[in-house]
Amino acid sequence: MKKNLLLSSCITMLGTLCTAQAAGTLVWDMSFTGTSSSPNAENIVVTGADGSAYDSLTSSFGGGSVTDGVYHSNGSRLTITDSASPLSMCNSFSFVVKASLAGEGTTNWPVLFGLGEANGWNLKINYTKGANAGWGFAPEGYTLSDLTSTPGTVTQGKEQTFIVTVDAGANDGSVQTGTSTLTLYLNGQAIATATLDSSNRTNEKLDTFSLGGRPLNDNNNQTAEFSNAQLYQGVLSAEQIAALSVPEPATATLSLAGLAFLALRRRRPQV
Repeated sequence: MKKNLLLSSCITMLGTLCTAQAAGTLVWDMSFTGTSSSPNAENIVVTGADGSAYDSLTSSFGGGSVTDGVYHSNGSRLTITDSASPLSMCNSFSFVVKASLAGEGTTNWPVLFGLGEANGWNLKINYTKGANAGWGFAPEGYTLSDLTSTPGTVTQGKEQTFIVTVDAGANDGSVQTGTSTLTLYLNGQAIATATLDSSNRTNEKLDTFSLGGRPLNDNNNQTAEFSNAQLYQGVLSAEQIAALSVPEPATATLSLAGLAFLALRRRRPQV
C-alpha cells in the first residue's frame, strides 16, 4: 500500500512539473541553419506560436558567419526587425537569447544583445568590470532607476541562457501609467533588475532586436556565438524560465524520476 502511495505521489509530482501553467506566450522563435561565410536571410529559420513560418521578421547581418546552425558574430552584429510586432514598452514581455561567450578581455565587455523601438530608444545588455562588476541594463533614451547587478556565473565556451523579462503588472497595455520591472536572468538565476519610468511606457512598437551589439548602432559589438532567440508576450513563469535555461529541463525531470525509482527500491523488502 505504501509503495503504491509513493508511486502515485511521484507520478503526481512529475505531472505537475510537466504541465505547469505557462505565463508567457511565444510570439516567434528564431534559429540558424546551414553554413555561410556571408550569412543572409536563408540562414535564419523563424516560426510562430503554431509552428508555422513567421514571415514578418527580417534580418540584417553586419558580418560574421553561420556554421552548422550557429551564428558567429565575430565583432559584428545581427539586427532583427519585426514589422508585425504586437508589443510595445507599455506591455509585459520576455526576450530569450542563447549564446556562448569566449574570453573576458581586460576591459568592459561589449554589448551582448539588445532590443528597442524604431525611434532609436533601446535597452542593451552588457557586462561592466571594476568595483561594481556585473551584468546589467544599459539604456539609450529610456529612464531606469533602482538598478542592481551581479556578475553571475558564465562558463566560457559553453552555451548560456540570458532572459530579459519586462513586467508591467496590472498596467500591462496602459500607456504611461505606473512603472515596469525589468529582470535579467542568467541560466535561470536573476542577476540584474531595474525599474522603467512610466514616461517611457509608450505605445511605440517594440520591433528591433540585436545579437552581438546595439539594436540601432554598430559600435561596441560583442564577439559571441548565438544559436537561438525567442520573443514572448507576457512574463515567463518560473517553470518556463527553468525549462529554457541551462542545464536542460530533461535533466531535472530525469533526476526526479530517478529519485522516485531509488525510493521504491529502498522500500523493497529483503528476501
